[in-house]
Amino acid sequence: MRAFLAHQGVLYHSTNEDGAPHRTAVSNLIRGIWRVDPDRALGLLRNRIFTDHPLTPVCEGMIKVAGKRFQSLTPAEWESRFSGFEGAHRLLGPSHVGVNDHAFDPAPALPADLLAQFRSMARGIPAVSALLLDPDGHPLLGSWSRTSEDRTAHAEVNLVAAWFQRHRGPAPRGSTLHVSLRPCAMCAAQILALSPEPGSLRVVFHEEDPGPASKNSCLVPGTDLWLKAGSPAWRARFIKNQDE
Repeated sequence: MRAFLAHQGVLYHSTNEDGAPHRTAVSNLIRGIWRVDPDRALGLLRNRIFTDHPLTPVCEGMIKVAGKRFQSLTPAEWESRFSGFEGAHRLLGPSHVGVNDHAFDPAPALPADLLAQFRSMARGIPAVSALLLDPDGHPLLGSWSRTSEDRTAHAEVNLVAAWFQRHRGPAPRGSTLHVSLRPCAMCAAQILALSPEPGSLRVVFHEEDPGPASKNSCLVPGTDLWLKAGSPAWRARFIKNQDE
C-alpha cells in the first residue's frame, strides 16, 4: 500500500507496511505532511494524491477532511510516475506522524467522575472531546481536538492513535466511546478501526454536527462509505445521547 503527491520538485510519499487498521498509506501521507510542514500543508494537499490501491474508508475520510484530490494507479502507472520522478523524494510514515500527545492519562489515573466532566465539556467547550470507557463503565482513555495545529487532529483520531500506540490492538469488546460531536467521515473510519468487529463498540455522540462532514460516513447506515465498509451493523450502536 503506497501513496504520493508531488509539489515544487519534491515527491512526498508513504507506505503502510505495518498494516495498522487505523492507518493507510494515504493517511500516513496526509498526517505526515501536517506534522512535518504545517505552515504549507494546506497548499501541499491541494495537489492530487496518487495511490496504488483502492481507497478504504480511512483513506476517503482523511481525504474528505484534510486532502483534496486523489487517483488510483495501476502497477504500471505507479512505476512510471514514481520511478520517473526526477526531483527529491521525502518519505513520510508513522514515525513522522508521531505518537499523539493530546490524550488524558489512561486508567486508573482518570477520575471516577470523568464522564460527568466530559458531558459538561461537550456542552461548554468548543474543542471536541472523546472518552473511551470499558464494558464496566470505567474510563480507559480520553482525548480532545487540536485542529488549530493540525487539520487531521480531531479528538477521535487522536484517541485511536494513542490507543493503538499503547495497546497494539482494538478496544475491549463491549466498550463505549463517548464523543462530544457526531463524528465526521475521517473520525468515523478511525472508530471503525478501533472496534474488533462491527457492533462490538458502542458509540455515543452528545451533539449534532451541523456541517456536511458527518453526513456521509461509515457509521451512517445507507451512505456510500457505510456500503464501502461492508455495511457494518452500527444502527443499534451509534446513538445520540439523552443522558442515559
